[in-house]
Amino acid sequence: MVRFSDLEKKGAKKESEPESSVFEDLSEEESPSLDANDWYQRACRFIEDVFGKARNEEKLNLSEGEDLIEEIVRACLRGNLPQELLIKAQYGDETSSFLTNKAVNVTVFAIFMGDTLGLPKERLMELGLAALLHEIGKIRVPEEILYKDASLKEDDLAVLRKYPQDSFKILHGLGEKYHNLAECALHLNERLDGSGFPQGLQGDEINPYARIIGILELYEAMTHNRPQRQRFTHFEAVKEIIKTKKHAFQRELLKAFLNTFGIFPLHCLVKLNSGAIGRVIQTSEKQLLRPKIEIIVDTQNKRVKVPRTIDLREQQVLYIADALTEEHLNA
Repeated sequence: MVRFSDLEKKGAKKESEPESSVFEDLSEEESPSLDANDWYQRACRFIEDVFGKARNEEKLNLSEGEDLIEEIVRACLRGNLPQELLIKAQYGDETSSFLTNKAVNVTVFAIFMGDTLGLPKERLMELGLAALLHEIGKIRVPEEILYKDASLKEDDLAVLRKYPQDSFKILHGLGEKYHNLAECALHLNERLDGSGFPQGLQGDEINPYARIIGILELYEAMTHNRPQRQRFTHFEAVKEIIKTKKHAFQRELLKAFLNTFGIFPLHCLVKLNSGAIGRVIQTSEKQLLRPKIEIIVDTQNKRVKVPRTIDLREQQVLYIADALTEEHLNA
C-alpha cells in the first residue's frame, strides 16, 4: 500500500490546525449514475478551455474541473464507476487533439488505480485533479515539435523537456491551495532511480501523486497513436514497462497498475493459438491470462456472423498467443 506520509510532511500543518484540501467533504447523498460518454466529453471541453486560457495567460478557474473530479470519485466510492469510461480512455484515439484526450485518459486511469490502492476520498480527488492538469505546461511547447511526425532530435527534446517547469509555474500561480498539483506536475518525469528529469530526484523526494501518474501517463502515451508513431497494444506496453522501467517506478505501484488493468483488459483484441481472434469480455483476478473471449474472427480468418463466447478457464487446450490492435483486425 502506498502511504502519503511523505506528502503530508511537505508543508505539514500543526496538529491543532485543520487539514486543508482542494475539495470540500463529499456528501453522502445519492446522485445519478455517471454517464461515461457525457462525462468524458465535458472533461475534454474543460481541458480545452483551461489550456486555451493558459496559452493566452488569462486567469484560470478550476472549479468546473473540481466538480468533474467529484463526479467521478462519487461514482468510484459508490462502486459503480462505469467500465465504459475505462474502455473509452484505453481505446479511443484522436491524434490531432492528443493533449486534451491524454489529460482526460490519464485522469480516468488515475481514479481506477487510486481505487485499487485504496486511497481515501480526499487523496483520490486530489490525485484526479493532478492527473487532469498534469501536462498543462505542454501548451508552451511549439506545435512544430509537439506534433512533429518524425523522431525528435536532441534540440527538440531539450525544448520539450522544459514543460514540467512551465506546468509548475502555471499551477503554482494559482496559490498555495494547489501546491500539491504544481509539485506533482513538476515531478511527473522524475523516476525512483534518479533517471528522470528535470531535477533527477530519487525515491521519496518525488511527489507521491507524480509517482502514480508517471506510470499512467507513460502507459497512455504508449497505447495511443502519436504523430510520429503507431500505438502499442496494452500487452506490449505492459511488457515494455515491466521490462525496462522496473527500477524507475515503485514496486507497489507497478503491482497496483497490473491489478488495475490486468494483462488482457476488457475490450482488448487477442489472437488464440487456434488462429481465431476475439475480444475480451470478462477477466478473472485469479487467472489473468485466461479471460472470457467473444470470438469475432474464426480459425479460417473469416468474420463470424454470430459471435460466440469462450471461457479460457474452461478450455485448457486454447490460450492467448498474441494481442492485437484494431488496425490488425481491419487490415
